[in-house]
Amino acid sequence: MTLHKCGSVEFECAIGCSVVIRILEKRQMTENPFPPIATTDEGVTVQIADRSVKVSAHLLMAVSPVFDAMLSHNMKEKVQGIADLTETFGTIERFVDFLYHIDPNAVHGPYRPNPKCVLDLLKFARHYQMDGLKERCAVHLVNCVEFPLVERFLLVDTFCLPKLKDFFLRSLSVTHLKAFWKANHAQLQSSSISKELLFDLSVRLCDDE
Repeated sequence: MTLHKCGSVEFECAIGCSVVIRILEKRQMTENPFPPIATTDEGVTVQIADRSVKVSAHLLMAVSPVFDAMLSHNMKEKVQGIADLTETFGTIERFVDFLYHIDPNAVHGPYRPNPKCVLDLLKFARHYQMDGLKERCAVHLVNCVEFPLVERFLLVDTFCLPKLKDFFLRSLSVTHLKAFWKANHAQLQSSSISKELLFDLSVRLCDDE
């Protein structure tokens, strides 16, 4: 359940169950969080629909080999100094949020993956080949109870998340894994899960408890 500011709710809690309370703070975001950082950083103007923002080319190149290739070779983005990312991000707000999450200090700062943005971040991380961001998303998903267990399992193959895979195959007890399989085997068998992942799951299910 999701509560907005000042909201309240009553619910019954069975003995032995766990309750997770996650507080998501709404942050004010500027439209130019990462301007060019030095005289040698000419920056790049990111165009999304009818809006644009000029950001540090050095930052983008440092965190993504895709941006690095785009902005360090004689591609149109480098020549023109403009990168149209409308197709990827859709809105300038999603791009700005993405910038805050790729800040080199974000690992220890306030902008970490959360249930509202983690799927978007995974898509961006896959598109721009950002392994560090993808790993942080996987770490978040391990304990992200807002997503049902089966939905998280289906993300293992979709985004190639070894940390999340290890959670299912190593951290979950065989008892819990068998209960998970019993409850979701029809959905798992009908989904586009790799044969390798299903094999690893079946091997783990055969382990002694």
